[in-house]
Amino acid sequence: MKKIELEICQGTSCHLLGSQELFEAVLALPEKWRESIVLKRVDCLKSCRQGPNIRLDGEILSGLTAERLVLLLEEKFSLAAVGSA
Repeated sequence: MKKIELEICQGTSCHLLGSQELFEAVLALPEKWRESIVLKRVDCLKSCRQGPNIRLDGEILSGLTAERLVLLLEEKFSLAAVGSA
């Protein structure tokens, strides 16, 4: 399975808007999923007012909640499973 690249902004604005909850949500995922994620903290994704921001496989997404991030990752894992079947 291809690794999912996930960067979470830790800049001041994103931090104040909840980026730490995004990190915690990823760390709470099942281990088999966490092993498939390359998780990085980045300083800024240049969308400060819409934070918290992430870059998921090259696509910048803004205004995410922990719940929405988990849903996006679940979708990625589902698509990967279908593609490898």
